Amino acid sequence: MFENSVAKSTALPTIAVTCGAAIWGIYWLPLRYIEGLGMSGLWAVVLASAVPLVILLPLLVWSFKQTRQQLPIILLIALLSGGALTFYSISLIHTTVVRATLLFYLTPVWSTTIGIFLLNETVKWNRWAAIVCGLVGLYFIVGGFGQDSREINIGDYFGLASGLCWGLAGVLIKRNPDIGVTALASWQHLFAFLIALFCCLLITGVDQLPEYSIWLESVPVFTVYSWLGLVPSMFAIFWASSRLFPGRVGILMMTEVLVAVITAAWFLDEPVLLMEWFGVILIVGAGVLEVVVGEQADDGGDSTNGSN
Repeated sequence: MFENSVAKSTALPTIAVTCGAAIWGIYWLPLRYIEGLGMSGLWAVVLASAVPLVILLPLLVWSFKQTRQQLPIILLIALLSGGALTFYSISLIHTTVVRATLLFYLTPVWSTTIGIFLLNETVKWNRWAAIVCGLVGLYFIVGGFGQDSREINIGDYFGLASGLCWGLAGVLIKRNPDIGVTALASWQHLFAFLIALFCCLLITGVDQLPEYSIWLESVPVFTVYSWLGLVPSMFAIFWASSRLFPGRVGILMMTEVLVAVITAAWFLDEPVLLMEWFGVILIVGAGVLEVVVGEQADDGGDSTNGSN
């Protein structure tokens, strides 16, 4: 009985997603930094997805035999999540940090909708309320896209695509909770690298390949961030995603929004307006509503099923 209660607990997965998302909230920092060193934006994205492979490729080979039977679904999820990572990275380069992050965080809308149709899950009132709260918060942060004179650009479209891909990947992870996390994370970064390289060669070509000296300066920066933060956080998020409702994962990951908004305002001289702070409060409130009220609803459902 004790083991069953521990298995059903969502506390640890909730913490894992929240902390992992916070690390992703500063993902833009090394990207913008190495771009400032002279590396073009898309080549920076290629480097960002290539560095983790030094660790992950040996793990991919090691886990291949254990996950051979799961390979088709692993490849599909890895393609979607790898695409989400690459599209998000490109979005951070070509639009503002806040806007890229917020467009990605339409994910709860996609994941909840997909969860209803593919998982046949019943979405309780608190999750609908959390989603509405989150979307209203997004509206406040971007000023309804009306007070901002910036037009939607290619970076915004990549941001939307990243959120949709991640939402699909999250639902598939939920449908396959026993999937190998090590293999999934490894394949994801491999696909992210291949997609980033394809986009880079398609858009910029080899003519804009950065100089050797720029590579020497850039690689150590992203190696430290990737190996100490990016890779561990990705493993944590994948592990937790197989144990939580997809919509909850999407909303908990809005921690990244808060971190991105604060750090961008601090380092990039992107001041956060009063209206935008209202949006941040609403998004954080959405996460609290999802976790606290949702946890009570889920526990109630579990106890009912247990009594039967």
